[in-house]
Amino acid sequence: MNRCPKSARTLFFIAACACLVPAGMLFSSETLAQNQTQRGRVFPQKTQRGTMQFLALQEVSLDGATEPLTPGARVHNELNMLVLTSSLIGQTYTVNYLRDPMGVIREVWLLTPFETTLQPDGSLAPATGPTEKLYGG
Repeated sequence: MNRCPKSARTLFFIAACACLVPAGMLFSSETLAQNQTQRGRVFPQKTQRGTMQFLALQEVSLDGATEPLTPGARVHNELNMLVLTSSLIGQTYTVNYLRDPMGVIREVWLLTPFETTLQPDGSLAPATGPTEKLYGG
């Protein structure tokens, strides 16, 4: 039995929150996805870039040198979803990767063509052409 009657203002507030919270979650996820596709994924600061060919389950060729992957290595595809290394055997990709403290590759991101134009940490690449003076003199 409810002995405390709720005022109309309280009921209105509860109804407004129930309607606005799901709508806010919908718009924020779309904005996040849009920002991520426009500027690429954000990678850790110590990320390195290379060309990787998957040779076996735990073995890759990184820039021509054969190296092992850690047993729990995570490989992210272009949509940032985890993929199994067994589905990548024999294929070559431009990747960003991280090493563990022992120097073994522990995390790999397969890059999109747009992401290959960025720095390994996801920042914009500096201009490669000659710089022009903005003001004569």
